[in-house]
Amino acid sequence: MLRPLLAAVLFSSTIAMAQVSTLDAETKKNMAIERVLADYGTQKYDEALERLFELKDDYPGDPLILNLMGSVYTKKLNYQKAEKAFRQALDIEPGFFPAAYNLGELLFLQQKYALARQYYETMRATDHRHELLQFKVALCDIMAGETVRASKVMNTIKYPGDSPSWYYAHAALEHKQGNTAKAREYVRGAKFVYGPEKTALFDESFQLIGIETD
Repeated sequence: MLRPLLAAVLFSSTIAMAQVSTLDAETKKNMAIERVLADYGTQKYDEALERLFELKDDYPGDPLILNLMGSVYTKKLNYQKAEKAFRQALDIEPGFFPAAYNLGELLFLQQKYALARQYYETMRATDHRHELLQFKVALCDIMAGETVRASKVMNTIKYPGDSPSWYYAHAALEHKQGNTAKAREYVRGAKFVYGPEKTALFDESFQLIGIETD
């Protein structure tokens, strides 16, 4: 029979080893995801998918990995597989915002602006003041030529807000109306106030519809 002190030391050592193992596994996973993101950033989409399939085998119930798979398939213009991956992520974690948002992006990319707007409005039902969703609804209206309705949505976006939504919504409207110089002013203002990390997602939305952000 182990004396209490020795038992306590062995028990503590077991916990410590388990924590190290868990940390190592998490670190390994994060490093693999970083490599996926690096491939994604350099448009090496096939390489990114190979890494993601390996990650999926190791972590089959991780919605983040499935969402990344959907994002890569989106870049490869395979919208059917992208939608499947996003929906699998949502089956695992209902309400997982990145996957839910990306389903709307698939509609937007296919220029199904009315459907995309309806989808984003449904997402807003649980958070009517969500700035990114307000921006996307306004952008759908702008792309569909519904500029009056877009202006009404834009008037509900908080200024100054927690995101560059107000700036980019106004930039999109100015661009639609042919005021490209004014549009660039709004984009420059957003980058100055929020920095490149917060404007990256909005820049990507603009690139999809042919609006320059540099």
